[in-house]
Amino acid sequence: MAKQQPALALRPATEQDAAFLNAVYRSVREPELQAIGWPDTQIDAFCAMQHRFRTAGYGQYLPPVETRLVLCDDQPVGMLAVCRNAERWVLVNIELLPAARGQGIGAELITRLQQEAQAAGVGLRLQAASANPVVHLYERCGFASVADDGMVRQMEWPHGKPRRASARKSGNRGTNEQQTVD
Repeated sequence: MAKQQPALALRPATEQDAAFLNAVYRSVREPELQAIGWPDTQIDAFCAMQHRFRTAGYGQYLPPVETRLVLCDDQPVGMLAVCRNAERWVLVNIELLPAARGQGIGAELITRLQQEAQAAGVGLRLQAASANPVVHLYERCGFASVADDGMVRQMEWPHGKPRRASARKSGNRGTNEQQTVD
C-alpha cells in the first residue's frame, strides 16, 4: 500500500507563534553560526535578536508582509512570508524545520503561490544569496535571475503559466529548500 502524502496547509501566524517562528529561524541560521564557532548561548541571542528585527521589518513593507505558518498534518513545520501588492508579489521568506526539508514542501508552497499570483494577474519576485542552493529550487519553479551582484540574486516569475514543480518526495531530507530569501 502506498504511503499517503501528509496534508499541507497554511494559517496566519499570531503572537502566540513567536517562539516557533524564532526556532524555525534559528534552525536555518544555526549551521553557519556553528561553523564560525559560536557557542549555543551566542547563537540563541543572535537568532532571537535577528528574528525580532526581521519581524519588525516586515511591518515596513507596503502592504505589510503576511506571515503564515506551514502546517503538515496540522503540525507546524515552517513559515511563509509574502508581500502582496497590486502589481507584483514578493516572496519574502520561506523556511522549514530540518525534519520537513527535502520533501518537496518548499516546491509545493511556491507552486501554490504561483497559482494564486496567476489568478490575481501578478508576477512574483524574490531575492536570495547568490551562492545559496535554494536558487536551484527557484529556477526549477520557473523563476529567472534578473540581477546578481555576486552576493544577492534578484529573481522573478512573470505573470503567466507557472511551471509544475515536482511532487513531494518521501525521503531525501538533505536538500535545503528552507533557506531564507530575505
